[in-house]
Amino acid sequence: MKAATFGLLFTLPLALSAHEPTPDPILFYNFTPKHLVLPEPPPAPAEPRATPDEPEEEHAVPPEARLKSQFGPELILGAPPVAEEESARGLRFAEIPTPHRLDAAPDQVATFRPAKEFTVSTWFTLDVPQPYGALYSCIADDGGKEAGMALGYHGTQPAVALATKGADDGDGKLTYLIAKERLTPGLWHHLAATYDGTELRLFMDGRPVASTLEQSGEILWPLDTATWIGGFRDGNENFPHRGRIADVKLFDVCANPGWVAKEFQRGAALRELPGEHPPGVAPAVIVAPYTQWVRGKQATIMWETNFPCKGTLMWGKSPDCATVVEEKKAGLIHQVTLTGLEPEMLYYFKTRVSSPSGSHETGLQTFQTAMKPGSPFGFVVFCDTQANPDKLKRLSEAAWELRPNFVMIGGDLVTTGSDKSHWTDHFFPHMRPLIDSVPFYPVIGNHEQNSMHYYDYVKLPEPEYYYTFKQGDIQFFMLDSNKDLRPGSEQFKWLDRELAASTSLWKICMHHHPPFSSDDDYGNDWKHSLEDMTLGEPATKPIVQLYDKHAVDIVWNGHIHSYERTWMIRHGKPVKKNGTTYLITGGAGGGLESFGPYRPAFQRHVKTGHHFTYVTAFGGHLDMKAYDIEGLLFDHFTFDKKEKAKK
Repeated sequence: MKAATFGLLFTLPLALSAHEPTPDPILFYNFTPKHLVLPEPPPAPAEPRATPDEPEEEHAVPPEARLKSQFGPELILGAPPVAEEESARGLRFAEIPTPHRLDAAPDQVATFRPAKEFTVSTWFTLDVPQPYGALYSCIADDGGKEAGMALGYHGTQPAVALATKGADDGDGKLTYLIAKERLTPGLWHHLAATYDGTELRLFMDGRPVASTLEQSGEILWPLDTATWIGGFRDGNENFPHRGRIADVKLFDVCANPGWVAKEFQRGAALRELPGEHPPGVAPAVIVAPYTQWVRGKQATIMWETNFPCKGTLMWGKSPDCATVVEEKKAGLIHQVTLTGLEPEMLYYFKTRVSSPSGSHETGLQTFQTAMKPGSPFGFVVFCDTQANPDKLKRLSEAAWELRPNFVMIGGDLVTTGSDKSHWTDHFFPHMRPLIDSVPFYPVIGNHEQNSMHYYDYVKLPEPEYYYTFKQGDIQFFMLDSNKDLRPGSEQFKWLDRELAASTSLWKICMHHHPPFSSDDDYGNDWKHSLEDMTLGEPATKPIVQLYDKHAVDIVWNGHIHSYERTWMIRHGKPVKKNGTTYLITGGAGGGLESFGPYRPAFQRHVKTGHHFTYVTAFGGHLDMKAYDIEGLLFDHFTFDKKEKAKK
């Protein structure tokens, strides 16, 4: 029954208004084996000539694989699809050199381009996310010249691009409309985009997910640009789609949301099919389980597979992990949140995922819920864990020997946030064994590039780039110093409110860029006069007034790949008491940096070398130790504060 329904999906008459007859599409490609035209195998090579000096015959250009159309010209395929059983849905393309090109003569090109409005629709799966992915593209985005339209994805986010004459700034202007929703690689999805001359709308799986009024009027098409199906290609970019394609349709009229929803419902059975891993790749767990947002009564367990599936978490107070939780939806990044836990309790867990090749179960791990006020605890601080995974591994092993409750990470977790391999191959495996049992609380640095990978891999309170949490008698305030920290900004107002409301004995803040630094990054580079030195990041200096106002005890930073501890500072000057200590702990992996020749008054202790900081806290006593990569203690200091009387 399902196979018959699928067969009708691409032949039943549809309506761009859900209740009216559907006009013929401009283009309609049904990616099935019966529409595929494959070239004949090449003949066997001829015998070598007896007379080498005799000129060789010219070789004929090999014929291309093609796809017949329902409407429009045939497609010249970038390469034949992956060979599969005939029962497979759609056609799957792996590593192909180019997308698939419309075989249209130059004088016919305009016939297959909508003039004033359009609807474009596709069913597909995604094997490999790409920065510029498309299922339909006729686009130019080369320097200042921008024109055309494309429907596809940005990483795993649905996206549509459009340029119109109404928004033309002289050499064209493209709008990239990117949804917040995410595609799940290996699962079927439906994407559609509509434009009525005024509003551009994007739909995912039958629902509207983004819209814009930035473009208007007739569509501005590029000159001398081919139309491509199954990939994004223009003059300097070539991103063939890797995954399945079931169909692509283009109309020169604008559909209403009801038609898009109905189009999705006709193929909804595809959404129920099990996920697939990329061809030629064995199913595997690519990021082992780790914990996030471990509080007194809740914790989140996360892990990642290279194929979409429903993950299973087994957990409990004993190693038998008798309680079983199964995810409701299939995905690649798995996330199970446990609630109703007991504070200061040890829990055991392991995970399991299933694929066509069998079941994959991870080893036994533990986590400990957050400590209550009045209880002692310990934590470690890492910053700038990028660039040297081997150094990071040694530091994480040393930190785990101290059995901390958690780790704080002051940004620049990876070298290039948009490069997924920097997360899966560098950060996660080299943070172990530390993160096998303790959660990490990060702030975002400049090297994360505000990429979706960061937000995919962390589970923090919205909006995730700033948040606060408590452990014992300390409240932590985490900020994004890549964003505005000036008075009146979102984070400034939030931090002012949160610090004012805090009743914790200790207040510690963390953000990536340091307001005070004697490193040579900040003008003090052996070449400038003292008057030209900023001695810290100018963009973070405005937030210092809140640290003074609310008596923040410690501010932790990274960005500078070295260690620095200041005297207590108040109103920009060193003080003996009632001030804030600023710490740079940027030596967890990044290439080391040096200090300038000038010693500012705020500088108390500096050191170049890979390192981390270990902190223990018990009531009004904080003890901090800084260790280098050889395990040698190079700085040690304590803070003592009178505890509040208990009522």
